[in-house]
Amino acid sequence: MLTLHDSLKFEKQDFDITAYGEVLLDMISREEAPLKECANFTRYFGGSPANVLVNMQRLENKTAFISRVGKDEFGEYLIETLENENINLDCMQYDQEEGTPIIFVNKNKETPSWIAYRGADINLQISEQIYDKIDNSSIFFTGSFILSKNPARATAIKAIDYAVKKNKIFAFDPSFRANLWPEGNKGSEIIRGLLAQSDFIKPSLDDAYHLYGQDHPENYLKKYHSDGAKIVILSLGKDGVLLSDGSTEPLHIPVFSEKVVDVTGAGDSFWSGFLTGILKGLPINEAAKLGNAVAAFKIQGVGALSSVPPLSEIIAYYDIQPIEGGNFNE
Repeated sequence: MLTLHDSLKFEKQDFDITAYGEVLLDMISREEAPLKECANFTRYFGGSPANVLVNMQRLENKTAFISRVGKDEFGEYLIETLENENINLDCMQYDQEEGTPIIFVNKNKETPSWIAYRGADINLQISEQIYDKIDNSSIFFTGSFILSKNPARATAIKAIDYAVKKNKIFAFDPSFRANLWPEGNKGSEIIRGLLAQSDFIKPSLDDAYHLYGQDHPENYLKKYHSDGAKIVILSLGKDGVLLSDGSTEPLHIPVFSEKVVDVTGAGDSFWSGFLTGILKGLPINEAAKLGNAVAAFKIQGVGALSSVPPLSEIIAYYDIQPIEGGNFNE
């Protein structure tokens, strides 16, 4: 059973992390206004799993991506971005009929609203290459967006089952929204079923509300654990995160920066810092601090891929404490 003070050790693999899911265009408004009132948008690289991988690659990890884009110019832009970041794309699929997905987002210092136009991402297919990438990775990561429709959902579940069977660390972002699922609220049963397979989950208060209804943060933690989640990192927005292992008192970690320009991709930045810490041998509670530190730099820029400093500067600036025998110097 994992506790907040545990650190994990990994055998050397070809890849630190393989992520499964969407890569898309984020069209972020230039105005801070309700989405229906926004008239001007700027194009940004987006998609939660893709954002996590780019930031993890920048934090000195080896990453691989399982995704699908349209055979169009927007898909070319996203692929070029991923290639420039040196992310392995052996499992990238190309759709001849459906286009690259696009999401319109309103610029916001709190929780943004968005409208998704799906496409090629829905058609992700299982392959032996996917199983091979999971075999040769330490962590498998996915989110809920890609789970909302088939065949991508069925492919994701096969990949998750395989990763769990192979004793890979499974990190899951359970951001359920009923309006994305043909089954509506019944889709929450699939999300809750995956919680028990997860080693780490990082829901926000909004995510918890959409899955369980209105409640207090401490009760949300209990509900996630009741559904089988091991380590729960509940994002409280400007109030930081609550970290829980279900057996000890939850740990509150405040935000590391009061300066907020745009929160798009802040959760993905947290994931990239947190999972980097886990891979580098930090105890889980210290890895969560590293997640907060990376997110603090992210929210001071616009777009999910606003720059962050090198890993060594982040841990020095925020006084992150590696344990003896960790591998931060590798």
